Amino acid sequence: MSELNQQQLKTAIEWFIALQSDQCTPKQRQQFQRWLSQDHNHQHAYQQAEKLWSQFDEIKTQPINGLEAARNANYKPRLNRQNAILALMLSAGLTIFCQDYFAETTHYITGIGEQKRLTLEDGSQLTVNAASRLSVHIAWFRRQIDLHEGEVLFEVSHQALRPFTVATRSVRIKDIGTVFNVRQRPEGGAISVLEGEVELITNNNWAGERLSAGFARRINKNGELLAIEKSNPNSASNWTRGRLMFDHTPLTEVAAELERYHPIHFVFTNPHLAKQTLSGNFDVSDLNPFLQALEQILPIKVSYRKQEIRISSN
Repeated sequence: MSELNQQQLKTAIEWFIALQSDQCTPKQRQQFQRWLSQDHNHQHAYQQAEKLWSQFDEIKTQPINGLEAARNANYKPRLNRQNAILALMLSAGLTIFCQDYFAETTHYITGIGEQKRLTLEDGSQLTVNAASRLSVHIAWFRRQIDLHEGEVLFEVSHQALRPFTVATRSVRIKDIGTVFNVRQRPEGGAISVLEGEVELITNNNWAGERLSAGFARRINKNGELLAIEKSNPNSASNWTRGRLMFDHTPLTEVAAELERYHPIHFVFTNPHLAKQTLSGNFDVSDLNPFLQALEQILPIKVSYRKQEIRISSN
């Protein structure tokens, strides 16, 4: 068997660490199997990675000759092979885990009526809607977005060995080379795929399906995924162009959405009115034409005083 080189061992360590993650996909495991079968040295390198990692607790406190030389990656034939492998294992393994553990989590917040366009360090693009809160954690082997509240359009730079996951309160969405929209509100949420597809995970269990472009799934207020629906990609991203589209949407949800764009508060004089539904495509920036249209479309009366909008029977 020929001598292992740095790259083979480094790749074996990276695979070993990636396969331990609960985010490792079947596709990644297939890629690993292909890599493993390409060369006998790959198999040997992976065996070394497993063996050395199992000994890590025993060797991490022991001095290793040549550790600094190994960290500088200036390997020479005369360097003791065992020490070089141990040093490389420690250096690569510790670097990977420490980088992941200490990688900075960045928090983003948008106010009422505010939208942001973000470019992450991996090249992914995020368009963040008004009144949203999210956290971004980018590390070597994972890219984790936690959407606490609001709505985001994701345009993901796909990297097979570094999964991109978006977590809401009840669902995790794994990207598979995708543009998708995620909404998380107290009354529920939705996932709409504009390009590519995503995998859905609920309660840490794969939902057993992929959601492809042109389809969406709503999430009820209890965090349960509802049936798959057809979705118009333009409608899903309408808000990025300053438009709001409603399709038989209860007025209570319409009101909640508008309150994220304007410093106003809706009051329904009769709870029954909140159940009235609205359909249409509206300009979110101009509130008055919307309220006028509301009176024409539905049997209601709208009165506007300061920052309070009262909805009463006509």
